[in-house]
Amino acid sequence: MNNSLQKRMKKENFRLVSIDLFSGPGGLCTGFKWGGILPLIAVEWTDTTVETYAASHDAEVFHLSQYYDKNKVNKDYLNHFMKESTRTLLIHGDINLVDDKLIRDLLMARYGIDSVHETVDVVSGGAPCESFSMAGKRTVGDDRDDLFSNIVRISRTVKSKSILFENVKGMFSKRDAKGKRGAIFKYICDTFEDESATVSYKLASRSQSDILLKACDYGVPQVRERLFLVGIRRDLDTSFTYPPKTHGPGCAYPFVTVRDAISDLPVIDMGEGGDVIKYTLPQIFFTANQKKFIAIMRGTYHADDICANVPKHLIENGVFTKNNISSHKGPGHIKRKQKLLALIPEGSSMKTTFQTLTDTHQIDKYRELFPRVIYGSRNRRLIWDEPSFTVTSHCLDEILHPRLNRAITPREAARLQSFPDWYQFAGPYVQFHGSKEQDKYEQIGDAIPPLLACALAKQLIKCLPSHI
Repeated sequence: MNNSLQKRMKKENFRLVSIDLFSGPGGLCTGFKWGGILPLIAVEWTDTTVETYAASHDAEVFHLSQYYDKNKVNKDYLNHFMKESTRTLLIHGDINLVDDKLIRDLLMARYGIDSVHETVDVVSGGAPCESFSMAGKRTVGDDRDDLFSNIVRISRTVKSKSILFENVKGMFSKRDAKGKRGAIFKYICDTFEDESATVSYKLASRSQSDILLKACDYGVPQVRERLFLVGIRRDLDTSFTYPPKTHGPGCAYPFVTVRDAISDLPVIDMGEGGDVIKYTLPQIFFTANQKKFIAIMRGTYHADDICANVPKHLIENGVFTKNNISSHKGPGHIKRKQKLLALIPEGSSMKTTFQTLTDTHQIDKYRELFPRVIYGSRNRRLIWDEPSFTVTSHCLDEILHPRLNRAITPREAARLQSFPDWYQFAGPYVQFHGSKEQDKYEQIGDAIPPLLACALAKQLIKCLPSHI
């Protein structure tokens, strides 16, 4: 590790370094930094998501499309990045095209890590979940089932001390080509633990009770479940323990609620707000939970458990100040939709409201407001004093503000995911779902909640030797 990187880590209290694959907009990166892990290299293919990550974390962007110029390697372009640096390098492109030598060369040239005498501590990644999600088609033999192998490949290439793999709960039950339930999950675990490989890892657990973590148990105002496989290199005399719950019944803190998370934000109606608007920190907080959560969101919380500073480049560029908030724009709705939303009470959805009106013989008065097909996940109104239900990439169509008759804003969605207010979400507000240009909502909903990532980072730091 070169002197520049060592100095930065000591100054900013980073203990470990990582490679962040399938990085998305940087939810895991944010949480890892809060917990003391600095990502050196990241890989992401979606254009607007790359913009978000780079703008929020001051990352340099390496475009694979310019490196592989007309099927030839552009060495002049590569040489621009082969210089000593402490900044994260974000590789923009298809991870399948990121070859092992490129990763090794960049680690050595930029950070002084040669993968022989010294290596990165963690290689992390959450391969696309559409193939595993219970909400998706779950197609048998989907090519995306094998994208995780890039995590294994790059981990073994750099001989990382550990691996972290994130995905949806539905992966437990995904069938293989022969129709065997759960076979994909077993295949992934067996691949990580392949003892015949040059570099092999021992998983901390395969048990659903250990590896399935609920975000609200770690201070995220959202009931979101995700599985996290953690493996430690077999030759290391250490073991990983999953983070103990910190929030909820029997814990040190109650759950962080929707009220705790978003009630301080400027009250805006449909079509109001904007890219950047004025924000005033509340003088009185509803709960101690809210006070701590908002301090983390505003970048003013500094303690042994989390160091949530606002990145220096955002302050120096005037992008974020204590008096502004970004991406807080109320979605517009047509008049029929406005009337429909007004019918949905707190804690109910369009579907349950339709059923209630049917059961009470009132539906004839309102039937024209409802679509022919009513999905259970659409237009669900949050409950103020409970954590939110899962924020997904479709959250614009799924989540209603607890009191206002509109869908949530991107900033409200970000708060429910525990993204800090200084986060700069690129791209349009609304885009066709599945487009390579992801909109703000899709980026936020696809991400790993930073506070959950932070809890995992702190456990990795406990079991791996520090660089400082």
